[in-house]
Amino acid sequence: MAIVLVAAAVLLGVAATVLLLRRVTGAGGGLGPRRVPLTTLDAAGPPGVRRVAGTVRALDAPPVSEASGRPYVARDLRIAAHDGSGPVSYRGAQSACDFLLDDGTATALVRAEAGGRVALPRDFEAPRTTLDQVPWVDALLRAGGYRNGSPATCRIRVYEGVLSPGDRAEVVGHVEPADAQARALGAAFVVHDVRVGAAPG
Repeated sequence: MAIVLVAAAVLLGVAATVLLLRRVTGAGGGLGPRRVPLTTLDAAGPPGVRRVAGTVRALDAPPVSEASGRPYVARDLRIAAHDGSGPVSYRGAQSACDFLLDDGTATALVRAEAGGRVALPRDFEAPRTTLDQVPWVDALLRAGGYRNGSPATCRIRVYEGVLSPGDRAEVVGHVEPADAQARALGAAFVVHDVRVGAAPG
């Protein structure tokens, strides 16, 4: 009986550890259940919500991550902050800029409007530091409502996933024919109201 209880405790511990790691690092990423079937841009049909996958092309020089030094068109952060009192505070921060998506049949201008969702595997972990050493993290946390009285002692961990030019991306959004701006960029379609993730495989 004791062996069974010990085995059960070990299994519960492993399961809890896996769940915690997924919570912190965002292991898996992705856009959740694939209720929208994957299609190609040339087969998108009339305007509507579609899921397309292709290669990312930046419009201009993309921003560069302060955490990892990688250029990106979309970024998914998980920030763990602990000021020494109470539990660790976990905050997420997502950002994206407009980019082109080429699926081999056509190119679309993906508009990263406010309210869009970014879901990427967080494959980078920044060195442990304190909040006063990473002012860009402090600005993100404060914008999200986090307040800390002593940045010099608040311990910070940053986990990051980025979508860089040349990466494969998956986008779910409203696809419609190109407008004048998109046509000027060589795109045949526009995608807006988007969720952006890494393409599987």
